[in-house]
Amino acid sequence: MKKWLAVAVASSLLITAACSNGSNTNGDSGKQNADGNNPPAQATPKTDPVELIFYSQNTDSVFMDTFGNMIQEKFPHVKVKHLPVGSNKLADLVASGQPIDIMFWSIGQSSEVTGYNFQYDISEQINKYKYDLNKLEPSAVEAAKNLAGGGIYGLPVFTNTLGLFYNKTLFDKFGVEYPKDGIKWDELKELAKKLSRAESGIEYKGLVMSSSANIVLNQYSAGYIDPVTKKSLFTSEKFQNAFELLTSVAHVQGNGLNAQTWSLAAQQKMFYQDQMSSMLLHFVDHALSNLDEKMDWDIATYPEIASMPGVGPQSYPYYAYITQTSKHKDQAFEVIAYMTSEEFQNNMARRGKLPILKDKIDSMSEFGKDVPKLQGKNVKALLPNKLAPSSLVKDTIVIAQSPGHTAFFEAYKNNVLGLEDVNTALRLAGEKFDLKLKDLFGE
Repeated sequence: MKKWLAVAVASSLLITAACSNGSNTNGDSGKQNADGNNPPAQATPKTDPVELIFYSQNTDSVFMDTFGNMIQEKFPHVKVKHLPVGSNKLADLVASGQPIDIMFWSIGQSSEVTGYNFQYDISEQINKYKYDLNKLEPSAVEAAKNLAGGGIYGLPVFTNTLGLFYNKTLFDKFGVEYPKDGIKWDELKELAKKLSRAESGIEYKGLVMSSSANIVLNQYSAGYIDPVTKKSLFTSEKFQNAFELLTSVAHVQGNGLNAQTWSLAAQQKMFYQDQMSSMLLHFVDHALSNLDEKMDWDIATYPEIASMPGVGPQSYPYYAYITQTSKHKDQAFEVIAYMTSEEFQNNMARRGKLPILKDKIDSMSEFGKDVPKLQGKNVKALLPNKLAPSSLVKDTIVIAQSPGHTAFFEAYKNNVLGLEDVNTALRLAGEKFDLKLKDLFGE
């Protein structure tokens, strides 16, 4: 396996995780129009019995409950077979010649598709079945096109992003008003200051975060590397702005971190288990998976940058990729097109999956209705009206994520612990990162 592919696999493990049927299955009658010419016929996928093999990170039961059963109900001629990643390593499947029709990967795992040469440009099917990409969230489509160099390898099916979650009990305890939707970063840091204190021998923090999630989906759309030069962007203005925004939280009076509390695991524990932090900035799906009735919690919109009003964090979409080895590409396309329909999106939203539709009002009104712990929560705050453009726009960027995280964590740690200023931390970490990139890409 190539070195870059091995790193890509490690990277994907580190960050885990419409109004009508998207395909047109109505055949044309073949009648001639007034001038005697046959109108263009609309293609109709075959309805012969077919088995489609899916590959995803879900367990069999979760996959069938979330996706498979609804697919089979919609298309009785399709039998769904699922191969879970956990018990089926991709390298082993490739070596054994195991067929796969559709793969599910997040944008941060897209190199799994290209690394094993599974990529297939579905532009032919999009044109053939008159599929409307405009109904999908624009940044997810643009990212897919960029990753494919102008074509498109898959359709986004659902997404993830960042959210602001807070412990109502701690706000009430300290007599502080809850964060409001539309909150700005400066306002959030003021809240963190009010909520950071020592009481009864306990050090309470106002705000903690997943630093890696927040840098990857930062509002400046700053990436780790330049995809052309394959060199670090740590000292670029955009990346420095994104970095400084995150590290400034740890420099809020009383909200500082130390050698025991700076890590991702420690910050998560302070919020989820210990309930010693009032607020958390994290992936939406991570927070919703970990929060339960043991905490009285709610949600506010992700903080806005004052100079970028209305711009949320980036999207982290999950795509359904038809493989170039599939013998049932048209039937597979009909299925993934259906997965972007309003019917399917609303169903997933009820189960707690963020919809991928551009017009998401209807789907978000359904969000979480089948999830008891989400009843009464401010779920409309989870998905901003405008998502920042994706920074994960080229395979080289995705491949460099793992060493990029390592370099970022070093810079983050050294700055929040007061060992290095922002410029020094980014310069030194960037220099080490460049050495890794040179080794990774051989340039």
